[in-house]
Amino acid sequence: MLIIILVMAYALLYYRQVNARVRTQTFLRDLELTHQKVEELTLANERQRMARDLHDTLAQGQAGLIMQLEAVNAYLNRGNIEKAHEIVLSSMAQARQTLGDARKAIDDLRTRATPAVNFNEAIQDQLQRFRLATGVNVKLEFEIKSVLSGAKMEHILHILSETLTNVARHAQANHISINVWDNQQQFHMVIKDNGRGFNIGKIGKETGHYGLIGIHERARLIGGQIHIESNSEGTTIELSVPV
Repeated sequence: MLIIILVMAYALLYYRQVNARVRTQTFLRDLELTHQKVEELTLANERQRMARDLHDTLAQGQAGLIMQLEAVNAYLNRGNIEKAHEIVLSSMAQARQTLGDARKAIDDLRTRATPAVNFNEAIQDQLQRFRLATGVNVKLEFEIKSVLSGAKMEHILHILSETLTNVARHAQANHISINVWDNQQQFHMVIKDNGRGFNIGKIGKETGHYGLIGIHERARLIGGQIHIESNSEGTTIELSVPV
């Protein structure tokens, strides 16, 4: 009986050890698969971030320069040399800024700390350049009490810049209204134009048109949401972000 008990105890102990080893091997395989998945997701996120970098520096900058050069050409055709010269100077400044932004993006792939900026002044600066390049009337209502983080301000400014670029290139609008406000829980920015509108069902389905995709990605990165409405009477883009 003693031998039988010893044999059974040994068999039970051996079984437990084998079972523990099998579980360990299973956990290791699962961990390896999880690690591979994390690497794949990291690479995908990095590619998306680099795509946004290229779009927000080179593509947006070049689009702005094209709009300003078109405005210069229009004023030259009308014989308004003084206004054309003013826009040329603005274009030179924007080209330098675009080159600087591209160099920064290449240097650190946006791992740099966001410099301290005055949010209101940054928006006013964007709108001033837009008015000068396009001649489109822009009305701004700004009432912010909350202090936004540098990362949130950076993404919001890029969303505004991309929206204005899209209006100038596609909407054929002559008036834009921008309302920016906040409460204790949410930051809001609503951009409305009176352009010809577009089919929102085509967002993300047309090759070469990535601006609206980038807007949605940036809103998601700061925990916000984008709502777009568009018809023949104009387009409304509303951004809400927790503060």
